[in-house]
Amino acid sequence: MTDILRGKRLEPMDELALKITSSVEADKRIQKAVVYINMAHVLALYNARAISKEDMTKIMKALSEELGGFPLDYRYEDVHMSLEQDLSLKIGDIAGHIGLAKSRNDQVATAIRLELREELLSLMESLEALIENILNVSSENVKTFFITFTHLQPAQASTGAHWLLSYAWAFLRDMERLKMAYAMVDMSPMGSAANAGSLVPIDRYEEAEMLGFSGLIENTLDAVSARDFIFDALYSITSISLNLSKLSADIIAFMSLGILDLDDKFVSTSSIMPQKRNPVVAEIVRSKSSILMSNLIGAMEIVRGLNSSYNLDLQEITPKLWASIDEISMILKVMSGMVLGIKFNQKKAEELAKKAFVTASDLAEFISLKYSVPFREAHHIVGEAVKGSEEGEELASTLIELLKQKGINVNAEEINKILNPTISIESKITAGGPHPKESLRQINMINLKLKEFEDFVSTSKRKIEKTYQMMINKGWY
Repeated sequence: MTDILRGKRLEPMDELALKITSSVEADKRIQKAVVYINMAHVLALYNARAISKEDMTKIMKALSEELGGFPLDYRYEDVHMSLEQDLSLKIGDIAGHIGLAKSRNDQVATAIRLELREELLSLMESLEALIENILNVSSENVKTFFITFTHLQPAQASTGAHWLLSYAWAFLRDMERLKMAYAMVDMSPMGSAANAGSLVPIDRYEEAEMLGFSGLIENTLDAVSARDFIFDALYSITSISLNLSKLSADIIAFMSLGILDLDDKFVSTSSIMPQKRNPVVAEIVRSKSSILMSNLIGAMEIVRGLNSSYNLDLQEITPKLWASIDEISMILKVMSGMVLGIKFNQKKAEELAKKAFVTASDLAEFISLKYSVPFREAHHIVGEAVKGSEEGEELASTLIELLKQKGINVNAEEINKILNPTISIESKITAGGPHPKESLRQINMINLKLKEFEDFVSTSKRKIEKTYQMMINKGWY
């Protein structure tokens, strides 16, 4: 069954060894990409006068029929030999021309790039949908009181929009990473053959253009062995997952405090405690980041210590790539829906804010600014007042007395105004802070950036579709 590859050079391979080395399961993902590659290559062979017009036309016609799928059999080792075998059954020996000036080494590197290119564009669309949902919920909560935390302890007065927008910006940076990864992927290895090119004067630039690539991996040895473009993609995916994990951890913590809630569609209950509403989706998303991180590290470990050029070890990287893409695609979609169901409990947040003295830093700054007290001294004064309040004293009166001892006279009305969390938010004009106007400004900025990404994705998709169609059309003379 493997004669198409082994010929008379080798005896049949051990069945178990063949199963272990076969890549057909992972290759299912790149079937169509492999057909497109062979189309471009057949046209390049014809243009290099390596095959006749008649043979080119027959092969191109047969390849166009393979775009709908062809049998994959582990006994032919991989998708590349499976395609050649199927073509041989349909058009005879002339199918063997597709192996001229081409190796599985440059072909698989190219096929992974073609498929990954489209996967990255799809991920960008999913990430854009998540960011848009974050913006939608943020726009409805620019004045909804919320709390920031440090060390999981209440910190300062904020809004629901301010908290959510911190993730919109983080995911926007992830979008930039996906775009940069796309640029690294969008380079053609084709025409490198095994690693040193071919006697056939293949125009590698022409092949790259026919496949819609933006450029060429110039060195043929580098072209077949480089997998750093996969690491770029896996890192981008891992970064997204880490941000999703942090968002999930926040949701879990805030639900436990009662200041945030989720739609029933994204929570579960207990098998014994009927009152429970458990944020199980957020918990699972939080755990997935470790799996995606392990795929990145695992892929890097595979190439660690490898020699240059092609080694079959590289074959083990691809399943990790596809697994990470499938995982993050699903997570992004579920998180996009979950974000839309976020509800803020402003009353609970205000109660917690009062109990936790979230405007204490405002008091210290007020004292420092109005009465020219060094900030550290003001910090200590307010800290002492907070301690007294925790022991049952009234904060404003305690602070007034402490300041009086320093020769500073303030009234309770002034102190209570600073203690008001809503006034705290309205008084801050820090760029990017929780003031409603700042949140609206950020929402507008992010929307503009999303439009740029949307244009990039749509333009890239059109380019791919157009070049593929042009290539197919070239096969009909």
